[in-house]
Amino acid sequence: MSLSLPKLEEIGLSRNEAWVYAALLELGETKTGAIVKKTGMHRVQIYDALDALIEKGLATFVIKENRKYFQATEPEKLIDFLKEKQEIAESLMPELNTIQEKSKVQQQVTIYSGIRGIKTVFDDMLKELSPGGTYYAFSSAKMKGIVGEDYYNDFQKHKREADIKAFLIYYEEFALKKEFRKKVYGSVRFHMMTYFPTDTYIYNDKVLIVIFDANPPFAILIKNKQTAKSYMKLFKALWKNAKQAKD
Repeated sequence: MSLSLPKLEEIGLSRNEAWVYAALLELGETKTGAIVKKTGMHRVQIYDALDALIEKGLATFVIKENRKYFQATEPEKLIDFLKEKQEIAESLMPELNTIQEKSKVQQQVTIYSGIRGIKTVFDDMLKELSPGGTYYAFSSAKMKGIVGEDYYNDFQKHKREADIKAFLIYYEEFALKKEFRKKVYGSVRFHMMTYFPTDTYIYNDKVLIVIFDANPPFAILIKNKQTAKSYMKLFKALWKNAKQAKD
């Protein structure tokens, strides 16, 4: 079969449903025997898949001489199927948000794994701070190399357009990297401390710790006012003694 079965699975069909649906598209109106020959699947699996496809509106059947003949509906029905799922999801949003809000008080620590996870928590931070918010960070200058230049530039652009203020402390050697520094949107200072092994972001009542050197990289988001206040106290003390770059 030339049809991409994995893509059919991505939009919500099971493996068997995808196989049978693809077979119906190629065979046209057909009996189950032809589907067995086409897919190599057991009849029971085929009947289960056909029932599911009919329920989803992706297949129909007619009875001729006491025998069922099955066929796929118009491919556009896939879009209707997805719209229906979206409408169901949207109708659940108020209830789901209410449940999540109740659990947020208890949920203090969240782990985000991998580059996608790190981008998610950064996106959430920008969303929470837009517009006109402020964050403070100890930076290892490794973000760009891990998340990629395109995402890094978009991150800086979002800060600029949303008027998000950033106060950043880098290790002292970073002061020499003038071209890199020009891409950073925010107030930057440098401390004589050695290289920071992690990035730490402080905003609102949260502390975000990002470990870029791990494999895979991951982030720890801590939501706690006292923890955020403690990190802010440390940041302000170091900021006071940090140096500005000399261009």
